[in-house]
Amino acid sequence: MEQLNDNLSYMKDFVPLDEEETKLVEDAADAINESITVPCTGCSYCTDGCPMHINIPKYFSLYNADLQEAEEKGWTPQGEYYDRLTQSFGKASDCIECGQCEGVWPQHLPIIGYLKDVAAHFETK
Repeated sequence: MEQLNDNLSYMKDFVPLDEEETKLVEDAADAINESITVPCTGCSYCTDGCPMHINIPKYFSLYNADLQEAEEKGWTPQGEYYDRLTQSFGKASDCIECGQCEGVWPQHLPIIGYLKDVAAHFETK
């Protein structure tokens, strides 16, 4: 109970954000969201029935992170990680376009198309 009261004490003098602060937070959120190519939440609903055992959320995460890297770096850890994951899971290019993943994904995004993008990005370097 002591810890709970301590945690709650920080809200004793609560002051909500003013308009300028709210705008700053919204601008930061917009900047972050604009840098994400595939808006995957990582729920993994799409992977359970994948006949090719493709690690879809992990590949999307690696793809998003790799696109934020400076191109002149050449090598990126995401490419290495992708290669290692494909030793245990199917590659993005192994997708047979059965559509199972898109039928269960709550965001209703075009997973098959995104997998093609991931394959083109990581498997052609």
